[in-house]
Amino acid sequence: MERFVFETTQGAVLEAAEEAALMDYARVRANAARPCVLVAVLTVGFAGYFLFKQDWKTALYTVLLGLLLSAFFWLPMLGSKRFRTGVQNARAQRGNLTNTVRAKSVRFVFEGDGCRMLDGKDAEVRFWKDLHMGEVRESDRLFWLPVEDTSVLLPKSDLKEGAVDGFRRWLRSHSRRYRVCRVTERLRRSIERE
Repeated sequence: MERFVFETTQGAVLEAAEEAALMDYARVRANAARPCVLVAVLTVGFAGYFLFKQDWKTALYTVLLGLLLSAFFWLPMLGSKRFRTGVQNARAQRGNLTNTVRAKSVRFVFEGDGCRMLDGKDAEVRFWKDLHMGEVRESDRLFWLPVEDTSVLLPKSDLKEGAVDGFRRWLRSHSRRYRVCRVTERLRRSIERE
């Protein structure tokens, strides 16, 4: 039976929440950008066709319709300033935590179909017997698992027993959907902008 153990701290899990927010932001941005690109390609194609036919009015209407549709699909991105503010506020709250809270160790043990969450004294905090998750997400730094009524954020660097590829296979077999989110350094730096 495969066994995967993540040994982390509460501070690391709280810092992982920022990476999870970036993963979600990257997903929303990609979902907004895909239809905008498709609409832009179609708009340019049809407008070019109507310009070739010298039908100026229809070409103009096509461009206007394309702009309206692109604006509609881009609406979710209007909250990006609020997103930045939320991430910066969460950082400030984490900064107020004491080192005692940050240093508390947490261990997640995945074995069989279940997961145990243990505290620093190996006392069981939570036990999820039969994991069947919806959408599991992965970035280059983090695994994000939706487990029952909560989310489990596991920094990849904290995997102490088992291999990342093996854990990835285990997650795919225990989830309905597996999504890899690309969180670029440019996106991480964009949080710093005001």
